[in-house]
Amino acid sequence: MSEQQSVATCEGGSWKLVVRHVSDDLTIAEVWCFGAKLSETTLNTDGVVTVTDPSVHST
Repeated sequence: MSEQQSVATCEGGSWKLVVRHVSDDLTIAEVWCFGAKLSETTLNTDGVVTVTDPSVHST
């Protein structure tokens, strides 16, 4: 059975917050400004929170 993502977006001016519930145990929140991702935060059901700065961890 495949899981379906749910996405919520909140925008104000040049800022945007995107929250994606990607599975039963993982949620990802992204903060954007002027089209650039400023941070990505993951939260899992074990209570582990990880914040990533895309400018430091670019691919």
